[in-house]
Amino acid sequence: MNPMSVPANRRILVVDDTPAIHQDFRKILSPGAGSDDSLDDTESLLFGTPQVSRLQFQIDSAYQGEEALELVKRAQAEGQPYALVFADMRMPPGWDGLQTIERLWEADPRLQIALCTAFSDYSWETMSERIEFDDQLLILKKPFDTLEIRQMASAMTWKWQLAQDAARKMRSLERTIEERVQELLKVSHLLQYDVLTELPNSMLLGDRLTQAMAQCRRHDRQLAVMFIGLDRFKRINNALGHPVGDEMLKRVARALATVVRESDSVFRYGSDEFVVVLGDITDPQQTKGVAEKLLTAINAPHPIDGHDLTVTASLGISMYPADGFDAVALIKKAETAMRNVKETGPNDYRFFTEDMNRRARQQQTIESGLRLALQRKEFVLHYQPKLDLRSGKVVGVEALVRWNRPDHGLVYPSNFIPVAEDSGLIVPLSQWVLQEACQQACRWQADGMRPLYLSVNVSTIDFRQRGFVEGIARTLKETGLDPTQLELEITESVLMQNVDTTVAILKAIKQLGVRLAIDDFGTGYSSLSYLQKFPVDVLKIDQSFVGDLSIDSNDAKLVSTIISLGKSLNLHIIAEGVETLEQLEFLKLHQCEEAQGYYFSKAVEPQAFALWMNEWEQRHNPLA
Repeated sequence: MNPMSVPANRRILVVDDTPAIHQDFRKILSPGAGSDDSLDDTESLLFGTPQVSRLQFQIDSAYQGEEALELVKRAQAEGQPYALVFADMRMPPGWDGLQTIERLWEADPRLQIALCTAFSDYSWETMSERIEFDDQLLILKKPFDTLEIRQMASAMTWKWQLAQDAARKMRSLERTIEERVQELLKVSHLLQYDVLTELPNSMLLGDRLTQAMAQCRRHDRQLAVMFIGLDRFKRINNALGHPVGDEMLKRVARALATVVRESDSVFRYGSDEFVVVLGDITDPQQTKGVAEKLLTAINAPHPIDGHDLTVTASLGISMYPADGFDAVALIKKAETAMRNVKETGPNDYRFFTEDMNRRARQQQTIESGLRLALQRKEFVLHYQPKLDLRSGKVVGVEALVRWNRPDHGLVYPSNFIPVAEDSGLIVPLSQWVLQEACQQACRWQADGMRPLYLSVNVSTIDFRQRGFVEGIARTLKETGLDPTQLELEITESVLMQNVDTTVAILKAIKQLGVRLAIDDFGTGYSSLSYLQKFPVDVLKIDQSFVGDLSIDSNDAKLVSTIISLGKSLNLHIIAEGVETLEQLEFLKLHQCEEAQGYYFSKAVEPQAFALWMNEWEQRHNPLA
């Protein structure tokens, strides 16, 4: 870069007790600035040479060191500092040149200084002891000529300017670096801490847990990992909205932090999951009291947005070193124990056992097998008849899925449907079941079987899928099945979630012409008022009540009540799980309209069902 192309600070202070010296400096450095007798003009007049455009410097004068110090201070205060000072060595009766330089540098350490001396006042050694001869100080030996003054003024003012530019760039670079460092620290914090609860997150959990295990190993102590999952927390989000749910999570996080010691750590692991690490444990029994306190703190009422909300949690515990020496393994085992609590009953805690691990591995094996089963088409449908108890005629059939698992034989839904729901595989599986069942019903009719209504089960996840109703309509169109011949069985627990949305979905299904049945009725919590809202056609009495009709008078009363309730609401009533003649006679006596169960037939393959129905039809309806 050419320094002459950049504006520079050309402000110079001349410090000398002789007025004539000041005039000489002005003639040399600021020709034409208020004076007609510049050296350039004189030279041009005497020798006829052309005038040369030279650098212009702003010259100020001080006749004593004390006066120079005041000018330097004032220039700094005004934001127009001097770049260069020409200072004479002798300036009686005040400070000499060395003392002046010392005081000026105290006021402005950036000043470039040229000391004008004949070396007659101080020896070189004496001067070097008084001031440091670095690159900010030059010695100008008297007598000096014009060229020396111009070169020195130009070079040292540019040097001052370049030094300031470098310092300014360095400050800018330092600010940029500091800003980047702060940004990186912020990003690091965001990566390692949860924004909502401000707790450390799962990314930091591994490091902290590894460090805690090393500490326990050195001091021969144990460590507990507690995995906490809130129970049915989604209901708060669904019913009251995510802002209320977020506030609840923050309250829970604070409650957990108040229970544990300062040496312990609380982490937010997932959306509604937390991990607590307890160090310095001498006996696993110590953790029981902490687990109970944590569950109590979570279960405390929380007033939020006008609601007194409570939530429970399931808590699993793993121990170091008993349950492993690896952070990931300990967390996974504590989570496995927590899942086990959720399955058996919430708002409780449990220590990890190898049996839990075995069952968790089994579930993982089942999940992997289900994925392959969908690809390899290993699922089959069996069909169970539904009979009209007044006429004895077969009026319907329920499609029930089976997994024809290689090397295992037929696997029943109770052994794989929960895993399919947890993994999300239930969605493609249900789509296949509906498609295959509708196609089979059409094949039967093409083979001459009279039309039967076809029942297909709907899971919670299926029902809440976006595009669920559209998928039903698409399947009916693709298979050609009459919509009035399709019946969807939905459990009452599904219906009671977000009732307004449920009613809207049910109405949309009804508009297709499809029949709706409430499955497993009596096991949930439907009320008469809700039943009146739902546009359903059928109540299906759960087989657990039918099975105990002969030995439990309460079940008999409940079944008769359900039948009466259904009739009062103009609903069709069907009982499942009929296995004995005694059960059948009870249902007929109380005017239940339909039944299905092993008394008539178990669920069988499509060909076997067609043969069974043909035989049944030829027996002349023995139930009539």
